[in-house]
Amino acid sequence: MYSVPTSTFDQYDLRSCRHDTLLLQSSPHAAEAGYVRPIHKPSATKRGRDGKQDEWPAEVYPAALALPGDELSIDPESSPQSVRSWQREKDRNPVTRQKNVIYVAVPPDVDPEVEFVKTWTHAKPLRHGKQNASTPGTELLTGAPNVQDILDYLSAFYYPLVVKPFSSQLTYASWDDETISTGSVPSSRRAGPRKRKSSPFSIALRTSTEAIRIRTRSSPNSPFHSQLNLDDLLDVAISILPSDAYALLLLVSHDLYEDDDDVFVCGRAYGGSRVAVVSSARYNPSLDDIHGVDREHAWPASHCKRYVEACCSAAPTPPPKRKKIKEMRTEAQGAKPSSPILVPSSPASPMDLALHHHINDPPSHRLLYLIRLALTSAHELGHCFGLDQCTYYACCMQGSASLAEDARQPPYLCPVCEEKVVLATGADRKERLRRIGEVCERWGWGTLGGWVKGVSREHGACEKRNEREEK
Repeated sequence: MYSVPTSTFDQYDLRSCRHDTLLLQSSPHAAEAGYVRPIHKPSATKRGRDGKQDEWPAEVYPAALALPGDELSIDPESSPQSVRSWQREKDRNPVTRQKNVIYVAVPPDVDPEVEFVKTWTHAKPLRHGKQNASTPGTELLTGAPNVQDILDYLSAFYYPLVVKPFSSQLTYASWDDETISTGSVPSSRRAGPRKRKSSPFSIALRTSTEAIRIRTRSSPNSPFHSQLNLDDLLDVAISILPSDAYALLLLVSHDLYEDDDDVFVCGRAYGGSRVAVVSSARYNPSLDDIHGVDREHAWPASHCKRYVEACCSAAPTPPPKRKKIKEMRTEAQGAKPSSPILVPSSPASPMDLALHHHINDPPSHRLLYLIRLALTSAHELGHCFGLDQCTYYACCMQGSASLAEDARQPPYLCPVCEEKVVLATGADRKERLRRIGEVCERWGWGTLGGWVKGVSREHGACEKRNEREEK
């Protein structure tokens, strides 16, 4: 993950940035990294103003930025998944009358015999002078977002599928009293060694039918005391998958790891098994400084020209580029070059409307916490529908290499991924957008709400143009 040095912030005047110019094409670094944007050719019902262009205008669906350290810069030759290739995917699970419900399991309860596990969800002060508050005055939020709000958002996002809570209670419990002693550890603040209590190597997660082992590990250099193993939690999700479920999402409050090389992981899906696990731990805005998250330049201000230039200038010299890019991507050479698009003084396009709310009505920290958890939940469930990481546009199905990049990505589906979801669920696009807009209005989420209003207007104008052309 690259962070922008303070000197660079000062050089580009980012501390008082008003985002007056947006860069809606890929960043200058994208070409250096070897990322070439694939071309998407939509059907006639989704074409642009003249009914003949290859793509929606960038003011509606901007390109992926591919900044230094972003997923697309690290893996620029990731194969794009077109709608046709998605349809031909043999392992994709179709929605059927027998399997058409998305279940959401709330974070497990904690048995009194392992009461200490509750403390693992509480962020702790870090060494080297780092604090949990990301900026002066930032409240240390406690308690994960309301699960009912997540249900409401997913119900709109994956309309018309039914989204409902998983009814059986899950509980963390003791796993055969297995413990690992940490013994005595030195402390730079005390004259002698300080004893620490033994911590469990594994705990159990009890379902209605069995107890499944969950490995844990201590994490001394993280904001949390200990972490739970993600693969073990995914095994639990598979075990409890109801017979009528299309997919099941297990929400957890604990920090997660997947293997020894991971610092942490926020979520993962086993798409073929139709299960996903998402943790809320790292999305607490109180931890943003630790993760290098710049809330001022979160989406849609992530496309701020000054910010993009600052990120690109702060990056180290890239390694020599390969002489040849994959042949399947060479058709994208005809894409439009990166160019700045001036934001008008009055909101007009979907991006303009979103930016207007970002500047004038930013979400509270509590709402931001909810938004982040909702977006990752929608992303991971997207993999259960067979969607790969998106490489076509800025999209909520993009891969993410850091929480800083996660905050820069949009909350909506791009035209390619939206078409896949619509085909999978049988949704009406207008109704789906309307329902998402309703959730935004209830939450007070003006950025996505503004974008939804703008893109609904674009869709309506496009349909009228196509009707006139047919006549």
